[in-house]
Amino acid sequence: MLHIKLHDRRSIGPDDPMGREWVGYDPSLSAEELFEQNRGRWILGSRADREKHATFSYTGDHTVKFIAEIEGFEPIGNKRAIVGRVLDADHPLSQRWVGAPAPDNFRNPATYFKEPGGPPSTCACGCHEPVPVGRSFLPGHDQKAIHARITKQWGGTVGFIDWFDATYPE
Repeated sequence: MLHIKLHDRRSIGPDDPMGREWVGYDPSLSAEELFEQNRGRWILGSRADREKHATFSYTGDHTVKFIAEIEGFEPIGNKRAIVGRVLDADHPLSQRWVGAPAPDNFRNPATYFKEPGGPPSTCACGCHEPVPVGRSFLPGHDQKAIHARITKQWGGTVGFIDWFDATYPE
């Protein structure tokens, strides 16, 4: 499950690509209003594409405030915004998580966690095979995924090394 951490409400500049004036948590607003203000501009990799739900927690009290069903993502520059809807209070995930402690307190504002008893996770390489709890890849699939991306972007390992050395000289 995707986990988004919200700080206190704050104003943002007039150049926001989503046309928002503020982001963050405001306890006086509905979950739907909070979702609309905070659904986007996140750095989300391909793992997000495998997630069906997102928890939104508040860093002030480290509790989950609402759950959203993920229907997809829209690109906003080099970041993405969640397309979806807030789950009703009577939905089992809302009943389980809303008001509960945040699933993690990592510094990154967008993280992932495995819902206990939820469907099995699939391999992050994209093969869609199930992986054991706590794992992102089947054995060896992390290396296959890395090399596939290196080949796609740079033509192979030597191309990557040449690019890296030119981009990050000592």
